[in-house]
Amino acid sequence: MANRDPADDYRAAVERLFDLVSEVAAKRSRAEVLDALSEAQVAVSRVYRGQVARSESGAGARPRILAYLRAHLGEWISSEDIAAVSGIGEWARRIRELRLEQGYEIEEGGGRYRLLTLEPNEARRDRWHTVSRIRNREGTSLDRVRELLQALAGQVVTLDEINRVAHGKDGPSLARQLRDREMWPVETSADASDLGGGDHRLASSYESDLLHPTQASFPEELRRQVFSRDGFTCRSCRLSRSPDDRPFYLVVRHLDARPEALPALSVERLSDVGRLATSCNRCPH
Repeated sequence: MANRDPADDYRAAVERLFDLVSEVAAKRSRAEVLDALSEAQVAVSRVYRGQVARSESGAGARPRILAYLRAHLGEWISSEDIAAVSGIGEWARRIRELRLEQGYEIEEGGGRYRLLTLEPNEARRDRWHTVSRIRNREGTSLDRVRELLQALAGQVVTLDEINRVAHGKDGPSLARQLRDREMWPVETSADASDLGGGDHRLASSYESDLLHPTQASFPEELRRQVFSRDGFTCRSCRLSRSPDDRPFYLVVRHLDARPEALPALSVERLSDVGRLATSCNRCPH
């Protein structure tokens, strides 16, 4: 028995499985079927012992999962089936890799998965690699958050993305520093109605579009009150978003003083919502 050819064991296990076809069709003898499958898996392991599965092109778990999902495009596939196809315990990680690293549109729900398109979303894939490249940069967390927002200027940056490049060191707080200290026009849900909680967007990466230093006098929650009250619309030009490709973002205008005179106002007058109005970067203050 010690010198038994594992190929013979595999052949015997396959024959046993073939004999159980009627049992499978009738949904009977589950334990016996699984036992036969285990024997086949052990035999395969012995046959290929010492070989690296990934040495053959397409032999890894991820290509197997992708091939199966593509063969069943649009169909819901159970996690049990995916685990069986992958042959590994970390199959969920491979699903995430397919979705994030390679850009495949894989929908998840109730422990099931389905592939929506045969080809990957190249924009999603490229974006993931951009975030990953910046995450691996040397320097401070603030440097990486700044680079991310500038690389994706005009685009929504999610909470997960900004925290990834910050290495989990409170990305939103760092983004606020960029706005309050460096005066970059970093928007949140307080500044734009199309942004959700945790979303950020650098309205413009041009230094000519930096905020006036006195905008730091208006914290996020105060801006939220003013912009929300005014419907996120500039009182002067009546725009809530840009009709063209030029940068557009909202700012707070004080009704009693021009920007250069704001430092002389008391805290009470600066925070009086009734004396504040929504303006934009294009209209004179």
